[in-house]
Amino acid sequence: MSEITKNLLNVDLRQGVVPISKAASSLAALIKRSQSTHQPIIVTQKGYPAGVLIDVELFTALRELAERYEAERNGHNNNAE
Repeated sequence: MSEITKNLLNVDLRQGVVPISKAASSLAALIKRSQSTHQPIIVTQKGYPAGVLIDVELFTALRELAERYEAERNGHNNNAE
């Protein structure tokens, strides 16, 4: 597992969770923080998780993992038939 995808599991609960009102008013700073730390930032609405802000590098790594998983899953399903 790459360092980037390892960071996906390491949400900083002090700085990595922000209410949507703060996210809206400080979006540029949150994006910069996500880029520098490669950690997701959870955005809450009314105290509940509503979304996640991640940097493009992490998003790309997650898409590649999902595509590999799907390809492997489809490959195994084809062999079983």
